[in-house]
Amino acid sequence: MRIRPNILDILELSKEIISNEFDDNSFDNRRYETFMMANAITIATRQLKIGDGPERKELKKLLNLTNPLASPKALIGDRLADLYSHFCLEIRKGNFDPDKKDHNELRNILDEAALQLVMEYNPRYLEGK
Repeated sequence: MRIRPNILDILELSKEIISNEFDDNSFDNRRYETFMMANAITIATRQLKIGDGPERKELKKLLNLTNPLASPKALIGDRLADLYSHFCLEIRKGNFDPDKKDHNELRNILDEAALQLVMEYNPRYLEGK
């Protein structure tokens, strides 16, 4: 489940704020907002470049873990959210505890998803790793 608002909405909102609320003297007074918008635009650009390939891969792996015959063709975001809700319940029930059959597979999927999110939202964090 990506923590992702609509990318176009982010870009349009940033453009609107920059166009309507900023002038030559605004930078020092609104430094924080300027950096937040620049960061949002950078993340949106990065996500557009990456595309939905990682989410499709994640969805396919999760579907294979629960229902190998399910089709990953529906809306990715909705499907991932539903699957993660399902997996949260299953984890709480103990069905993916370390001694269970699919524990390592789910852990690998979650590790890859977390790494992908860091690459999208803060890739500089990984530079020292």
